[in-house]
Amino acid sequence: MQPINVLVMDEPTNHLDIKSKNVLKAALQKYEGTLLLVSHDRDFLQGMSNIVYEFKDQKIKEYLGDVNYFLEQRNLENMREVEKSDTLKALVPKESNKASYEDQKKGKALQNKLSKIESQIKQLEKDIQNDDKMLSSNYDKHIEDAKFFMAYNKKKSELDQLLLDWEMVQEEIDHAGL
Repeated sequence: MQPINVLVMDEPTNHLDIKSKNVLKAALQKYEGTLLLVSHDRDFLQGMSNIVYEFKDQKIKEYLGDVNYFLEQRNLENMREVEKSDTLKALVPKESNKASYEDQKKGKALQNKLSKIESQIKQLEKDIQNDDKMLSSNYDKHIEDAKFFMAYNKKKSELDQLLLDWEMVQEEIDHAGL
């Protein structure tokens, strides 16, 4: 019996610049075993998969196609919308189990906090993407600019912290059963 080669990667592009992402993507595309990727980086995921699994409501749904097919089937433009729509569904009180006023108030406050964090994440991702484009277009110029890299790394750190904050608020929503 031959061993099965499986490579599992969780958010492999979080701390990579655009050149490093491209190198990683090229290497993974040559990988001959099974590749299991968990990522919110749509650009990285494009062309990397032929099956997408969605884990939601204690169920698994299989989409036979890449990340674009998955988003098309869900009528969404990006991965953040998947999370946002799932969060909104979690906050809607069920008919048979009407939430108290306090629960509704807490749910609304948590949703507002989550929305604020998501908009900050979206802006930072846009800023980092612009920096990545600048790096890819004129790498030699920017590699010598210490201020550019300090600001770039600060944005990456802020994004990491916001993603952690997002997870904590999401966990709070999940644990409260809202």
